Amino acid sequence: MLPRSQQRERYELERSPLAQKPTQRDVAQLLGETRDDLRRLRNYKEHFIVRRTAIIGKKGKIRELAYPEGRLRALHERLKYQLNKVKQPNYLFSPRLRRSQRDNAALHLEQNQYLTLDLKQFYPSTNESMVRSWMRDQLGMYEDVSGLLTDLCTVDGKVSFGSPLTPVLCSLIHKSMFDQIARICDNRGLTYSVWVDDLTISGRFIPGEVLNEIRWVVRDAGLKSHAVKYRNGNRPVFITGIGVVGRKLIAPSSLNLKIRVAWSEYHTALSDDERDEICQRLLSYLGTLRHISGSTSETGRKISDQMNSLRQKRSARRFASEATRNEVTKSPPAPKMADPLGLPW
Repeated sequence: MLPRSQQRERYELERSPLAQKPTQRDVAQLLGETRDDLRRLRNYKEHFIVRRTAIIGKKGKIRELAYPEGRLRALHERLKYQLNKVKQPNYLFSPRLRRSQRDNAALHLEQNQYLTLDLKQFYPSTNESMVRSWMRDQLGMYEDVSGLLTDLCTVDGKVSFGSPLTPVLCSLIHKSMFDQIARICDNRGLTYSVWVDDLTISGRFIPGEVLNEIRWVVRDAGLKSHAVKYRNGNRPVFITGIGVVGRKLIAPSSLNLKIRVAWSEYHTALSDDERDEICQRLLSYLGTLRHISGSTSETGRKISDQMNSLRQKRSARRFASEATRNEVTKSPPAPKMADPLGLPW
């Protein structure tokens, strides 16, 4: 059990300070501001928003980003800190402290069938009306308080893709939808997990009507689902980038390719500095592979041996390089001067 000071999730939503009918002054004090400063920040919000075009993901999708900076971003960070104290359901793996993509994939080991689907445009589809309704209906806020916070939490009428607040805010706004899907899975003895907008369901057998029921729940929440895939467990099933094969977790082929390329570059490096730079990259890749495989597994122990060997060789190179530098810079001893009387100095 973690000490209370280290527990991020401390209480249910209804016990949050934000759910105690706070006034604008109360909210401002909780977030380290004054009421008038919050109002001014809302009025001049555009001055604290960055807009740019970015290429996102492996498929190179073009996104028009609008996210907070400066004082508005700091406010989002402080509100995120408060919302992170709310307890989350077991099926949610991200955004949560001390839960990784490996943990999400490991939940689905030793299953026969897998169903995965994504929520289409999850963040852009979460509009200011949803935010305001959640604050008013779930947190029980006064209209003026929910209106003020909604204006501060959204950009261009929706939550901000790029704000530190958005992941936890969306997980709470759509918790009712996620809970309904969890009940559908529990009623059929299926395993269910959520990683941001990726839903994974696994079990011995997944009836076809499960997908229809889930899609109805998603539509009822004002969202859409896409990229639906049914898979069997007789070959690798990749869940949030990590492969599940029976009772084993495997790394994606892209990571193994990076490791092979890095080893080749390491052995053909022309200088110690170049080799050290490649060594650092290789250690990072191997560390990820060990994390996926499990540090106590046979593969994990072999990777640990490789990493220790790399570190030892790097230390030996640095020691030899330092010794060489010291030899080069070492000054010869000054010659002894003869005494006019023939006596040594």
